[in-house]
Amino acid sequence: MMIYGRTFLLVLISWMMIGCATPTPPSKEYLLMDTGLHNTQVQVTKKISVQLMPIVVANYLAGNEIVLVTKQGNVHRSQSNLWAESLSPQLTRLTQQRLEKALPNITWFGGQRLPSYAIALLNIEVDDFYADLEGMIHISGRWQVISATGELSASNTFEVQRKLKSDGYSTMVQTLSASWFDQVIGPMAKEIAQSFKN
Repeated sequence: MMIYGRTFLLVLISWMMIGCATPTPPSKEYLLMDTGLHNTQVQVTKKISVQLMPIVVANYLAGNEIVLVTKQGNVHRSQSNLWAESLSPQLTRLTQQRLEKALPNITWFGGQRLPSYAIALLNIEVDDFYADLEGMIHISGRWQVISATGELSASNTFEVQRKLKSDGYSTMVQTLSASWFDQVIGPMAKEIAQSFKN
């Protein structure tokens, strides 16, 4: 009986040693990129100040793992394909850059940099920002502009679905980036411009 116990212990230790020696594949990290920033169409508005609040993403998107979701709602988090920075700060920073370019008459404040006077607020919430297993990306959510006096100046929802041109996380990230700026932030900037016309 003791021989079987020792044999089992040796086998267990061998498995553990092999497990420790097995190299783990290196993870790849991705950032969203606004490749169309320099071609942004400028919208004319009156001079005003707006604070872009940190973009809120759904909890299942808050980690660094890139997410795939099935039609049945099963969430798959990649362990080796990761966001180099979580989505919320990435989206907030890049969205502010795009809005500063598209709406140059508006002074944009981000983070905690606030002027001493009351300013309008832009809130953006993201419910979906992923690809499914059929090769479609999904982006959805809502946004609101609250005036300096606390009134709703503009608001809308967004929902984007777009087919991936090829497989792979790199294509997925590029498609999510392009869709965010072209199909979400572009139309949003035009609606914000309408609400702040001269």
